[in-house]
Amino acid sequence: MKKRVLINSSRRMVRQNGALSALLVTGSDKVASGFGNGDCLLMDFSRLIFAVSDGSERYPQASRFLLERLEGVLSEQDVSTDISVLKKSIEAIYGGQKYTHKCTFSFVAFYKNRKEVAACISSGGDSMVIVADSSDGSIIFKTAPDMNFAGRSKNVPGISTLTLKNRKLRVIVATDGFTEALNRIQKPEHGKLPEWFFKGSVCDIADKFRQKFKRKRIINYDDIGMIIVDPFSICRDDKAIVIGGTVPSKEAMFASSFVSSTGKWVEKERWSENAEPFDSAGIIIKDEEIND
Repeated sequence: MKKRVLINSSRRMVRQNGALSALLVTGSDKVASGFGNGDCLLMDFSRLIFAVSDGSERYPQASRFLLERLEGVLSEQDVSTDISVLKKSIEAIYGGQKYTHKCTFSFVAFYKNRKEVAACISSGGDSMVIVADSSDGSIIFKTAPDMNFAGRSKNVPGISTLTLKNRKLRVIVATDGFTEALNRIQKPEHGKLPEWFFKGSVCDIADKFRQKFKRKRIINYDDIGMIIVDPFSICRDDKAIVIGGTVPSKEAMFASSFVSSTGKWVEKERWSENAEPFDSAGIIIKDEEIND
């Protein structure tokens, strides 16, 4: 059964009911200092691929270039659990990135069957993929930061394959701004995420995180990009969504357009009529084929 995918452009949030929530926040000084938002999110529901990238202040759009290249490479071939095929795809993605367009890359692809989910994970730089048990917040797996930044590294990131059987497991793909913000809301115990983080439905987590962060009245913070997925509940759709990786002019437009708006959740049937506010928020919708 399909689950609705909704977008809130004024909050730069995405949700799939009962399965996913995502959030993009622009750093506190970016617009005032004349910078764009270097964090970028990709949610490809047709292939169940979710990725983040974090570009530099000088070239914030580099993260978008990288994730759009990922979309292009994968549109030419089926996603495969074959590590060698995925490695070639990542090599193509990294190989096309300019030296000046340094950015991170963190990626997870899900392959589902009736009893378990295989997760292929790759990460370069200081963005991350986290697998955690939602029953107690225990971190089961987390990628380690390294120097394999796209645009700079000749070595592409390695690929890990995890077989997920515990239906309480959740997967987070995030930039370093997420962990910095989480530490300032409530410093997690070693090896655990805070108990409040997983309470309630996974599709509400990003908004809960945003509200707690807002209530803390934190003044100085980095761009924040996060996607959290229930790998057992996530459903395919014929859309891919890219948010962020925006130039300064786009950030200025977003700040002026949505300064006091709480925004509404927009269902897929109304996305075309919301093209203008989506564009102002740096949101791109792509139609994809679903390969079952």
